[in-house]
Amino acid sequence: MEKESDRGHVHVEDEGSSSIEKDFKPSNGVVEYYDDKANAEIIETIQPVSNEVSDEQLAALLRKLGYDHMDSITDIPAEIQYVAGKIATMIPEEAVEVMKESAVYHKDDPNIPQEELDEYARLSELDPFMLDPHEQDYYDLMTMAGLLHWHSPYKAVRACVDPRDDPDAPIETFRAYTLALIWAIIGSGFNEFFAHRLLTISINSAMVQMLLFPMGNLWAKFMPYWSFPVWKARRVHINFPQPWNPKEQMFATILFAICSGTFYTHYNILTQRMYYNEKVSFGYQFFLSIGVQYLGLGFAGSLRRFVIYPSKAIWPSQLQTMALNKALFSRREEKNSKGFTRQTFFFMCTAFIFFYQWIPSYLFQAVSTFNWMTWIKPNNFNLAMVTGSMGGVGLNPIASFDWNVINNYYCLVTPLFSYMSQMVGALIAAICVLAMYYSNQYNCQYLPMFSNSLFTNKGEQFEIDEILNKKYEVDNKKYQNYSPPYYSAGNIFCYGAFIASYPLLFAYYFISEWKIMYGAFKEWALAIWALTKKHTWKQAWRDDAHALEKFHDPHSRMMRRYKEVPDWWYYLVLVGAVAVGIGTIEGYHTNTPVWSLFMSIGLNAAFLIPITILEATSALQMGLNVLIEVIMGYALPGNPHALMIIKAFGYNIDGQADSYVGNLKLGHYAKIPPKALFRGQMVMVLVQTFVCLGVLNWSISNIKDYCQPHQESKFTCPDAVTYYNSSVLWGAIGPKRIFEGVYPIMKWCWLIGAVIGVVFGVYKLVFPRFYPTWLNPVIIIGGMINMAPPYNLTYMTPGAIANFFSQFYMRRYRVRLWEKYNYVLSAGFSAGLVVSSIIIFFSVQYKDKSISWWGNNVINAGIDAAGPAKRNITETPKGYFGPDPGHFP
Repeated sequence: MEKESDRGHVHVEDEGSSSIEKDFKPSNGVVEYYDDKANAEIIETIQPVSNEVSDEQLAALLRKLGYDHMDSITDIPAEIQYVAGKIATMIPEEAVEVMKESAVYHKDDPNIPQEELDEYARLSELDPFMLDPHEQDYYDLMTMAGLLHWHSPYKAVRACVDPRDDPDAPIETFRAYTLALIWAIIGSGFNEFFAHRLLTISINSAMVQMLLFPMGNLWAKFMPYWSFPVWKARRVHINFPQPWNPKEQMFATILFAICSGTFYTHYNILTQRMYYNEKVSFGYQFFLSIGVQYLGLGFAGSLRRFVIYPSKAIWPSQLQTMALNKALFSRREEKNSKGFTRQTFFFMCTAFIFFYQWIPSYLFQAVSTFNWMTWIKPNNFNLAMVTGSMGGVGLNPIASFDWNVINNYYCLVTPLFSYMSQMVGALIAAICVLAMYYSNQYNCQYLPMFSNSLFTNKGEQFEIDEILNKKYEVDNKKYQNYSPPYYSAGNIFCYGAFIASYPLLFAYYFISEWKIMYGAFKEWALAIWALTKKHTWKQAWRDDAHALEKFHDPHSRMMRRYKEVPDWWYYLVLVGAVAVGIGTIEGYHTNTPVWSLFMSIGLNAAFLIPITILEATSALQMGLNVLIEVIMGYALPGNPHALMIIKAFGYNIDGQADSYVGNLKLGHYAKIPPKALFRGQMVMVLVQTFVCLGVLNWSISNIKDYCQPHQESKFTCPDAVTYYNSSVLWGAIGPKRIFEGVYPIMKWCWLIGAVIGVVFGVYKLVFPRFYPTWLNPVIIIGGMINMAPPYNLTYMTPGAIANFFSQFYMRRYRVRLWEKYNYVLSAGFSAGLVVSSIIIFFSVQYKDKSISWWGNNVINAGIDAAGPAKRNITETPKGYFGPDPGHFP
């Protein structure tokens, strides 16, 4: 029998917790061969690992997994031994049923190669009663079904996630909470302090994981075994005689990760205090932040059935964290295997990138911005526009040797189909931007081609203060005497792509994934309706015990041991956050109508599932910031304060929900009890709020010239400047003037996106057999959005090369090395990069000690860095372009 627990101390008797030693005993039996040369070669070089699994079956499994050149049993990973033992317990009838279910469930899965999907279909049609146990079809069937039923169909998941669980491992311990709290305070405070610097530095999960490991082990070894009572018979143990374990490590890591995301309301607070010169009370700051942060957490719980429990939701961006956790505890398990252990390899990568990063960051900066083609003719305008890394579109095959640049879009963890689709979108964007610029659309040749700045009709920087009155409202007389805001060609295309992406996303997913969408909204509607029933409230304290019954993958089956968080807990958080939001809006006289908050929530409810499905399968993140700005700009014209507040709620619902859901998936993979994770999330959100508000207010009060353009330590708040500009542009000036007057093409982008989404969605729905599983127009347009100035192809091409090498060549032809080292390499480089950046900043950048020589100066020597316009405005008859003053839109 199984005893459920929400504390991580579970006593069970089932297959998930059986040991390798129990399932695998050396066999002294005679090895029998059959007529398969590949399998025979494997059998000759290894000893069987179980007296139940046949040698031929083991050989078929190893060949399928790319381990067909093993020299000895010690080289076979323990999880593969585990799966082999489980295959021995399966019968053909069960295997065929697994294949039938998988063939239907994964039929359009972009993360599984088409040839493998075809194999699913073929094996699902076999007659289990007609199979000969010595035929190849039998071994193929049992191998594939065993992998699907006991491990994962995805190589990436198999490389990072253990198919076993230790339900008795302590998780929600005092030492785990304490270490997580220490790093949550340090990390969120550090990240908030440097978030408003021109060159930001942040502490990430990889670095904290690296430091948690020795701290946890030292705690387990040296802290006294004391305890103290807390309530009734319960006691909290400061330490206990068990080693620091992987589940504790992952639990503490996830708690830190909750605090490591962007504290979005700092944009509102900075903008109001520094640019609108308003007195902002701590109460307003606190309640606005709490409402915004917890609203995302409340939504996250409602997404569990769609982007956490399903095995198709692999969350590639989270696998690096799982791989590092596995690597840190791998030394004992891998001590007899060939090559470096994962742990050793991780520390080697960390050390290497720590020293190497000094070259592109400080000693030889041309290695980072490797605009080598512009060095040939530095003053050639056309060459700079096409190949330049700063003022051009960056069409350069060898654009950077800086890991910061190469890994800008997570090249080692993003699936191949996703990264290459984004690359196609970026190339299309580059061609379109060049075409727009050289055809002088909207007079863009009078401005730099690839800049994220706003410009006047004289080509000067647009100063928003020039058109505002003392109440920070647009003064129409000043506006008519000054200029409309103009974008560069790169920004025009980027905004057009942003606007087109929303109807495209909505149409494509609501057509192609209509069953998921229908089920989700039906479930939400029934849940809300159920709140009107007395029976619902009588059952409120019951656990959501049946949440995982519909999911049959091994991770979901193992998670059934632990009590699930009832939906109503998350709904309570959601309702509470909305109440706090309403109270903040009304109580602090923000001039923001309450209905706009509900409009923002409604927009997120419509887009949240497709956006999270997109990230869960492709690692592509999309935000609703532009959508919220445009719609609220129309709905609340001339009200920049309201726009900022609703933008904070609207954007952060999606952003925080994605972050929390990603953490929940980590907990799902690591077998962390959901209730423990819920408690940790609730606590850490509160911790982050207090820490970030404290650091932000201290910085404003104590750092000289904070947020000023010439602040000596570069605390110029570029993010807050952008936020302020957006509040005026979309809130005060309004999208109507921009879309209908300056750039009328923008309003057609809504229709263009909708048409593309409908065409692709209908085609996929009607002709699924002829629709490539890897083709997703949303990802392609996401690649176009990646080309938002100043980020050009320079930030995608090096990563595309690395992604192809990792996700295609190594994954296909060097499976063993790829599974063992790929994600560990990514984690090691991430951790080393953070440590290196911190040391470089405090040693040579905080007080500028730059080195002036050719390798650091050549990147700024030509037109690429200067970013001039193609045409000279002073040569025009009027000295400006566009309509005359007094006739501006």
